[in-house]
Amino acid sequence: MIFNKGFMTKIFKAALPIITLLMSSALSQQTLAWSGRGHNTICESAVFLVKEEGLKKFLQGRGHIMGHLCNVPDIHWKNMGSETNKYGSPAHYIDPEILGLSIAQVPLNYTEIIKTYTGTKNKFKEGTIFSIPTELGSNWWRADQFFRRATSSTERWKNAPIPKGSKEEQDNQLPFNQLVSEFYINLGLMGHFVGDNGQPIHLTADYDGYKAGHGGIHAYFEEAVVSALPYDLMSNIVQKGLQLQKDAGGKNKSKLKNVTFLNEKTVLEKMRALGVLSFADIPRIYSLDPVIKASILKEEKGLLIKTPAQRKDPSTVTAAYEKMIVIEMARSATLLAQLWDMAYVQVGRPSLDAYRNYVYPFTPEFVPLDYIPAAESEPSTHK
Repeated sequence: MIFNKGFMTKIFKAALPIITLLMSSALSQQTLAWSGRGHNTICESAVFLVKEEGLKKFLQGRGHIMGHLCNVPDIHWKNMGSETNKYGSPAHYIDPEILGLSIAQVPLNYTEIIKTYTGTKNKFKEGTIFSIPTELGSNWWRADQFFRRATSSTERWKNAPIPKGSKEEQDNQLPFNQLVSEFYINLGLMGHFVGDNGQPIHLTADYDGYKAGHGGIHAYFEEAVVSALPYDLMSNIVQKGLQLQKDAGGKNKSKLKNVTFLNEKTVLEKMRALGVLSFADIPRIYSLDPVIKASILKEEKGLLIKTPAQRKDPSTVTAAYEKMIVIEMARSATLLAQLWDMAYVQVGRPSLDAYRNYVYPFTPEFVPLDYIPAAESEPSTHK
């Protein structure tokens, strides 16, 4: 069969709404983070906020590696296929509205959340919750998993002699070298999810702003605006992080409200407390959104059609957004540094300066989520 140009044009126009919908879905699946620059900057900044001298000395020569590791869940794992993304992608966010809860009300026992809410009414949109891991998400628990992985080898550290000579230093099978590699790789991977929790739109089911009339805000805020920020972004984050650490150690109650996450005890408690502060920034993000033409969300012939808002070039609004973004990234960087310190102390403050291996962890293997029952099999729904 031969199709002329006019016929093909009609077919394309007829299919355009579907194409637009599919592209929107694909893009939303890919905008999972603070963008490459954002995650890299958060994790490099955290290196300069570490307090444990043995760990700080080790990491300061590896800021570039930590920045890379913090991007791996987006730039590598996300491209490994649907089976990986089924649970991996929802681990970047948490959508408490589907449970009808505020951030502060979300329980920290993931197994209990699954038992309690699976099969209940979705409080954000019409329908039933079929899969907690793919509909609620699991960001906080994913960060906690990597912390647990980083601190699970305490006994092995005690029985791992340090390398002697250049040959042993470059022996990848040497127990000491393996332990150090596993340790800092887990710290870096954890950093991605701590960073996600500092991005306000990762804490709402309206993750791209269409319900609020700000469709397309996700990628605009976390990637376009962040990419347009000045060169001193990391310096500003570190300075703000140092102030947050100081505030957490003080007695000024008004300042303590902004650093509650640093004074909680467990990883999950810290992540939830950070989530509360991040979520509170959403109205401010919308108020600064330079919309020229509002977004459109409508249903046609059973399809949900999304038309993103038209906005000013991000370079025109960096000054407006910069202070808030610096604070949000500084919260994540400061918490991350604290968690790195906690992990280092928990494994016994090993002598990391003896590690001189040249291996660069470009593509760490995907780590399956260990807090999700094996019977779970529903696909991811968004983001």
